[in-house]
Amino acid sequence: MKKIVIYIALCCTLINKGCKDFLDLPPKNQRAVTTLDDVKSVLAGYLDMFARSNTSPIVGQAPIMNEAQNMMFEAYADNFDFAGNMGQYINPKNIHGIEKLYANKLLFNDMETSDNIWNNYYAVIGFLNALIDQSDELTQGDPSELKRVKGEMLVHRAYYIFKLQQYFAPMDKEDRGIPLYLHTGKEVVGIEMKRWKSADVYKVVIDDLKQALAFYQSEGGNPGYSRFFNGRFIQNLLAQVYWFKAESSARQAEDYTEARNYALAAIDGVDAYIPNTLTAFQNVQRNLNTEYPAVYMQSLNFGNVGAIYGSPYDYLGFAPANLKVDPGFLESFDNDDIRKAAYFNGAVLSSTWPDGMPNGPKYVRIHLFTPEEAYLILAESYCRLNQNEQALATLNKFKGFRGATAKNNLNNEQLLREIISERRKEFFCDTDKRWLDLKRYRLGTMQRKLKFFDKEFDIKVEAGGYHYALPIPLTELQENPHIVPNEGWNPIIF
Repeated sequence: MKKIVIYIALCCTLINKGCKDFLDLPPKNQRAVTTLDDVKSVLAGYLDMFARSNTSPIVGQAPIMNEAQNMMFEAYADNFDFAGNMGQYINPKNIHGIEKLYANKLLFNDMETSDNIWNNYYAVIGFLNALIDQSDELTQGDPSELKRVKGEMLVHRAYYIFKLQQYFAPMDKEDRGIPLYLHTGKEVVGIEMKRWKSADVYKVVIDDLKQALAFYQSEGGNPGYSRFFNGRFIQNLLAQVYWFKAESSARQAEDYTEARNYALAAIDGVDAYIPNTLTAFQNVQRNLNTEYPAVYMQSLNFGNVGAIYGSPYDYLGFAPANLKVDPGFLESFDNDDIRKAAYFNGAVLSSTWPDGMPNGPKYVRIHLFTPEEAYLILAESYCRLNQNEQALATLNKFKGFRGATAKNNLNNEQLLREIISERRKEFFCDTDKRWLDLKRYRLGTMQRKLKFFDKEFDIKVEAGGYHYALPIPLTELQENPHIVPNEGWNPIIF
């Protein structure tokens, strides 16, 4: 049997390599992986970050979306009144962010963060490719455990491929999917890392997830080891993939039916775990509800998102504080909605968001595969399938969890608008969700007229425009002659 050798720790020099280096070249030195226990041991060095917040993985990043990404996606969205907050951001009492940070993020110029997403996510895909290849060659070991381990890896790989496709592929250009290669260490000569058709990328993601789901349904999980290898989580992610794909160039007639079916499976039996009081809602944010059915991750860097979301030391007079949001967004909340009490203090962002703690602790807190996301995908899928009665019932049931007022007598168009509004309220400050909604629904134009370094900038982001496909890193374009860039991006030099 041919041995494949796995990195225990990636060399820092890999950071500037293109995706081809991660996807088609055999890893080098450090440790031979020849048995199932070897595979599990190496994979555990990556999975441990999903079990403990104080662990740095052997590949990738922890949390799976870091502070810079979280702030970039919010800065690229429309929830905050950034012009109205400039006096707080560019402020001598602000210890959380320098002017260049705000200029890059608020002017859609954060090339460093988008480069890091590309490099980090492709690095993990390459790592998983090597382990999956090796697991396919194993002839010894418990067959059930091998399926569990391979299923775990397939879900993780599918997740990273899906996120890269969401971030870097335009919605309406079928030939501009991400470049992809699914093996390592073999057949590497002559590979051209071209951009795939989006439909082909989605097929890989869906096939991997369906294979993992079949493994789970036949073998079950390993509670002491499995992280993403969970039937509910896999079906939640499948619902997300079909839902997002349904509005892309790769759409197929059955997408919303599939999204509906997988979302139904993902929410089966979860109602008792969805918070319906302010305290319960905040406890989920703090990961105090250990039965809440989602994967939780938290950053370790206290206050590192304060630059965008507000200083954790605002009670001492530090800026930014009392941050304004878009007035229309604020007005969209019902008075008894528990999210309004969690997010806001009057008309400004509450310093206690996200978790209600005194003095407003500010960490990146992430929940993956939440039942709330599956509920809203289900409501929209019913709506898109012209099953308006079921869509409205699902939406109103969800609103009931949050203390929001039920809606009645909505036509199909009104119902869709209400679902989009509900998503915006539910996922406020949640990772990449509002930016992806702006992209997927092709929502309205954003105009940023802001002053940095004594110069006026006027940035216009059109609905469905190029800003919704992140720029491919310059190093990738230089090293990979086969890749086509995402047009429109011209970095600003300050």
